[in-house]
Amino acid sequence: EAIHEQVHIAVKESDVVLFLVDAKSGLTDLDLMIARQLRKEASDKSILAVNKAETKTAEYELDTYRALGIDEIHPVSALHGNGVADLLDSVVKRLSRKHSPPQESLEPEIMLAIVGRPNAGKSSLVNKLLGQNRMIVHHEPGTTRDSIDSEMLYNDKRVVLIDTAGLRKRSHVKQDMEYYSNLRAIQSIERCDICVLMVDVKAGIGVQDLRILRKIQEMHKGVLLAWNKWDIMEKDHRTFDQLVAQTRKDYMELRFIPMVSISAMTGQRVTAVIDTALDIKERLKTRVPSADFENNVFSWVRVHPHPAIPENPVRFLGAKQVDAPYPLFRFFVTNPKEISPAYLRYLTNKIYENYNFDGCPVTLDFRPIAKPKHGATGQHIRSDEEEM
Repeated sequence: EAIHEQVHIAVKESDVVLFLVDAKSGLTDLDLMIARQLRKEASDKSILAVNKAETKTAEYELDTYRALGIDEIHPVSALHGNGVADLLDSVVKRLSRKHSPPQESLEPEIMLAIVGRPNAGKSSLVNKLLGQNRMIVHHEPGTTRDSIDSEMLYNDKRVVLIDTAGLRKRSHVKQDMEYYSNLRAIQSIERCDICVLMVDVKAGIGVQDLRILRKIQEMHKGVLLAWNKWDIMEKDHRTFDQLVAQTRKDYMELRFIPMVSISAMTGQRVTAVIDTALDIKERLKTRVPSADFENNVFSWVRVHPHPAIPENPVRFLGAKQVDAPYPLFRFFVTNPKEISPAYLRYLTNKIYENYNFDGCPVTLDFRPIAKPKHGATGQHIRSDEEEM
């Protein structure tokens, strides 16, 4: 039933419908049923393509397909390429009649990739936001196999929703189709602005959720966490706040990730996903004044210096934010390779705590200070490659 609904939507929204039948099988009851439906819904834009018609016999039997009631018939052979060019010419001719000269398309306000483990409710969320069943939904995990873009208007803003296949652990991907579904989901993360990490509130945070989060952060994308299936939770007015506090205590990676509770099934608070994503996108544009940031960095370093390394001491000599699509901060230090992971986390946390970058991929870049040129005393000179 869900597949029939998807076909109905596709036929309704299309400009040309190609109805493909098999010449070797002849007319079937299913062909007659589909043709009857097309005559009702798309008689003026349907083309019949009779495939596997490379033999003389198939050409002689072509008239039998007129029983389907579709005026334009093209015998083709997808295997050998016979008739494909004529079919394509017919499609282009119909499209040119329907379409006015292309207008410049507006860039979407935001592109949202809905990601998560299988059966987290990603397709249900997209359907609820769109107000129609554009995605096939089933209780079995793995129903969505491809990444599908859908557009909607939200408060006069053009929003693109990218429904993705559930991302499985690599060792659990046993079929080629699953491998390519995973690959396309990752490509969707690359081209989006913000990711919505969907988590089944009953299942809780899993190892795979944290892997997906790391992948999002590696690609420097904004992210928010949506606790789905909130309608089936036993709860009171404190439940959500307690869940958020406990999650941030248990998982340091989620300390500065905005969270919302939703029900993709009932529609409860689903628009909060878009509102929160739009807020994160605005925060991605935040620029911190250089003097203020550098003063804060020196203050943080004085309060909590980098662990002592006698042979290769780490000293901070400057810092500023660099122009980038995400919050990128460059530090000029001695011996940058000696920066410890713990100190990297300390500085990152300080930036989150002092500036409003929740949901943004704060990234730190450490650069060495060039050695003084011959004859210079008491001065550090940056090389051309190190100019910010």
